[in-house]
Amino acid sequence: MASNSKAVESAPPSLWGRIRHIHPGLVLAALDLIGLGIASYLTKVELTPGQAPMCTVAGIHVGDCERVAASPYTRPIAGIPVAVYGVFLSITLFTLAIAWWRTNNYKLLLLHYGLSLVGVAFEVWFQVAQIFFIGAFCIWCESYGISLVLRFLVALWVYLRTPNPNAVAAEGLTE
Repeated sequence: MASNSKAVESAPPSLWGRIRHIHPGLVLAALDLIGLGIASYLTKVELTPGQAPMCTVAGIHVGDCERVAASPYTRPIAGIPVAVYGVFLSITLFTLAIAWWRTNNYKLLLLHYGLSLVGVAFEVWFQVAQIFFIGAFCIWCESYGISLVLRFLVALWVYLRTPNPNAVAAEGLTE
């Protein structure tokens, strides 16, 4: 007997379908690397005498990075620039994100979430300092703050979508 049925070819997954299946730990790691790059640049500039961050985007001067960098609010503890703390925070968060991706240990996600929450709280304080005490803003500081808030929101989203963290593997979070 000959069969006239043809095998149904499945369509390749859409871009959204491929994005949805990316482990959230990799998204966090990418955001952590972006934050690390920004914090590293700011650290290098802050620790180099006579330099200030460049506030030019596409030839347009945005913000007043020089004024923010010269403020005592950028060195709140023992004269260490806040960017140095950002480097350490980003390295720690990156390590936690990769470890969570590799092991699916929910406690690593919770640590990432908790540390990013601390970072967001500090970012709120620094925003208040820039607006009310310094009277200027730094586009680099704002960019780092946005990356930090995004990291917090991704971790929060995963946390809220995990009904029983001990019973759900990370693969179930991407569906």
